[in-house]
Amino acid sequence: AGHLDPLSSPVPSVSTKVGYLRPLTRIRPGERFPSFDHGEAAMVRSGALIAELITTTGSSLPLARFVEGDVAPSLARLSTPAFSLRYRSEEVTQIAWLRSGDEAPAAREQETRARDALLFASMQQITILTCLPASYRLYVELLRCASVSGNVCFDLPTHTELAARTCTTRETISREISLLRRHGVLSQGKSAQLLNTHDLLRRIARSLQLDDEADVWKSIGVAPLGSVDVIHAHQCCGGNRPSTDLH
Repeated sequence: AGHLDPLSSPVPSVSTKVGYLRPLTRIRPGERFPSFDHGEAAMVRSGALIAELITTTGSSLPLARFVEGDVAPSLARLSTPAFSLRYRSEEVTQIAWLRSGDEAPAAREQETRARDALLFASMQQITILTCLPASYRLYVELLRCASVSGNVCFDLPTHTELAARTCTTRETISREISLLRRHGVLSQGKSAQLLNTHDLLRRIARSLQLDDEADVWKSIGVAPLGSVDVIHAHQCCGGNRPSTDLH
């Protein structure tokens, strides 16, 4: 299976002819559903869908973002006893089902690649939940929150929600959040800001025995933060751009 950069387009969009698309279906913001009505793939015509992993505790973890032109695969055969998958509409979204057996080869290939990548990303998240200590699971979740927002600034979930997502206790989350704020990694307040993503990556790297930031991002299945974070990290380091060497 190919590698999936979560919360970005899973695979390159394809040029689509309306002839093999069914009429559009409009999905309201925040609406959640386990799969499409007829168990088939659908193309996003406008808006955005988030594919989420649902754990046995009911926690939801975003895996990938499908935008205009992306083919979102059916999730019907991707669930396991350890987790299930569902879609959530990020905004007003219109989708069109692909006509079974009549879609362009490029669209079918895109669907297959997206399905394989979603399964790969799901197994990555299960591995993180089962193999990393609670504090490191929190670090990964904070990086995921920043990745979802596309910035180092994001709305910090409640401690109860973070505990559910990382399969630990609220007390553990409260203690770790306080430590991160004390060490200058996370800002104060509900609208949080990652002040030093390099520090979080270095902590995770030690646990995973990795040396490079790019390898850490890939291993935890989270899309790297963009240039805004790089600029902010540059300022936080007194004008010295941080190296990706984590030694």
